[in-house]
Amino acid sequence: MGYVIGIDVGGTFTDLLLMDSSTGKQTINKTSTIVEDPSVGVMNGLKGFAEMLDMTVNELLSQTSLIVHGTTVTTNAVLTNNGSKTALVTTEGFRDVLQMRRGVRSRDNLFNNKYEAPPALVPRDLRVGVSERMDKGGGVMTAVDEKQVVAIAEKLKSEKVEAVAISFMHSYANDAHEQAVKSIIEKHLPEAFTTVSTEVVPILRLYDRTSTAVMNAYAGPILNQYITNLVDKLQDYDFNGNLLIMQSNGGVNNAGTVKKLPATTLLSGPAAGPVAGGKFAESSGYENAIVVDMGGTSFEASIVRDGKVSIRKTGEINKNSISLPMADIHTIGSGGGSIARVNDGGLLKVGPESAGATPGPVSYGRGGVEPTTSDADLVLGYLNDGYFLGGSMRLDKEAARDAIEERIAEPTGITTEKAAFGIYSISNLNMASGIKDVTVENGYDPREFPLVVAGGAGPVHAAMIARELGIKEIIVPRFSSVLCAVGMLSSMLRHDYLRSHYSKWSEVDHKSLYSVIEDDVQEGKKLLSAEGVPENEQIVIVGLDLRYIGQHFEVTVEFDISLLLNAQRADVEELFHEEHRRLYGFDLRGNEMELMNIRVSCQGEHTKFSIQEIHDADKEASGYLKNTREMYDPVRHEFVEANVYDGEEMGAGCTVDGPAIIELVTTTIVVPDQYQVKTERNGNFLMTDKGE
Repeated sequence: MGYVIGIDVGGTFTDLLLMDSSTGKQTINKTSTIVEDPSVGVMNGLKGFAEMLDMTVNELLSQTSLIVHGTTVTTNAVLTNNGSKTALVTTEGFRDVLQMRRGVRSRDNLFNNKYEAPPALVPRDLRVGVSERMDKGGGVMTAVDEKQVVAIAEKLKSEKVEAVAISFMHSYANDAHEQAVKSIIEKHLPEAFTTVSTEVVPILRLYDRTSTAVMNAYAGPILNQYITNLVDKLQDYDFNGNLLIMQSNGGVNNAGTVKKLPATTLLSGPAAGPVAGGKFAESSGYENAIVVDMGGTSFEASIVRDGKVSIRKTGEINKNSISLPMADIHTIGSGGGSIARVNDGGLLKVGPESAGATPGPVSYGRGGVEPTTSDADLVLGYLNDGYFLGGSMRLDKEAARDAIEERIAEPTGITTEKAAFGIYSISNLNMASGIKDVTVENGYDPREFPLVVAGGAGPVHAAMIARELGIKEIIVPRFSSVLCAVGMLSSMLRHDYLRSHYSKWSEVDHKSLYSVIEDDVQEGKKLLSAEGVPENEQIVIVGLDLRYIGQHFEVTVEFDISLLLNAQRADVEELFHEEHRRLYGFDLRGNEMELMNIRVSCQGEHTKFSIQEIHDADKEASGYLKNTREMYDPVRHEFVEANVYDGEEMGAGCTVDGPAIIELVTTTIVVPDQYQVKTERNGNFLMTDKGE
């Protein structure tokens, strides 16, 4: 069949990438996200593709073999406490673990005497205890009281509970009790979505395992309904291909598996960004990169190291812990739609509140009244009011100017232009701070990385974000505004396995450990083979969570499994010491270590994706000059007459010196004074800081 499609649903726009499998030709599309029903925005985007190809939607989808989809449905459900009515069944005496969390506040609220933690996803009256108990080795201390469980199931049925999470003490060592209770619940409450903690994350630490299981249950019915609705709509238009869903770990999985494990999609929205960013960086000769994505609502920053997306072991959504592998992405509320306000102290703040897609920035003309970052970009001359989204949407520059003047300039006693530049600058500082959170705080120097910039708004701000951090090279992919959609098609099928294996490192039987790991490896490879990935193209990554005795959290060390087979214990130890030193600046060689968890990841390509090359330029950059426009140069701090170039037509080998603007259909690249842009065969715009 002819086409594969990547779809990323964002807070403001839905981004789509279509690739012709036979020719490799790629086409992009953007459409407004319909918050009430994101699948409507998806279908609008597909209809746009059909119009571009001069065919009906039925004809397009009947020729489409694969759709890879990223969704924020589960994340939004948890963030807004708007998920399914959920119950928690746990060991008697432990029902308040979910509410107590870890018993500590976040750093942001250590000294806030009025701090109130967000409510637990499950209210106390729906958190019920069961008389049962396992010891830490998996031995039965107290058998399950089945009559009690039946009574609990009947109570939950009368409460019209939609989802049930089951999480017992020490079930990671023996999940027999969880499975027994699951059988009873499903028999008496078949309409509920039931989750067992050990099927999601079979690890030590009761709170983390319970919280993850609860989020899986809480989001389950909503994600299942969304996927079902989407599949029905696609099939109505003759789609008979495969639907894959983006996961938080940067990989994809089939829709059927994801419907059982919706927690794997929590925070998955931006996970495809660093996957694509790494591909674009590699095509320009870089193995390491900082990847940022500035859309309409938020700004995401992540790291690609040695060609791999940086993965973290745990995350948090609205103070709820999730213990599944996920791309290490730092998100802040700083996008094109971020609202600018003057606070009670007379200080200008930008974000985290966003105007979103509706009403959107003032310049959109959809009823927005509060100025946003995009409004400031327009007033400063960075955006073309007649060429937004390639001219399909006209911006109201005067309305944006009036809003900034009334709400920012007049209250602060400065000119409208200075107010607009203040919004631009504060937004840049916010984003630079977000990048430090994934670099400096993880032992990386941002000056040693190029900056891959994506999102419709990202290239407008890229140069000054990079300068704030001392970064000299900036890569703007030609498809930067749909980076996550590109990542959908360039990501891999991925199956992750995680289990606790607590033991002193010196007491670990390496042959037994190898056997446990090999079981997971074979299971993952079996799934990949069933999904059509040849065995010689399957990638297996093995990791151990290790720590020095006395430490509270562990360090993950990836290694070749043959080290265990050959009893090369010292080599694994050395890898741990080195990684500990990189992260924390020291190691404790000679101290006793302990093993906490085993991690296995099996991966394989689902699509032969390659970056589309562009033609060589047949003229100098001046031949692509469209016109000139007055813009505020953030380096000179004055308005200048800048050359405006047609980025869509510009071929490889062109050089553009700032101050200048390069316009594409879905984004705009601002090139300040002291910066130079070169176009590459891979379609990237490589911007370099030529200043001192």
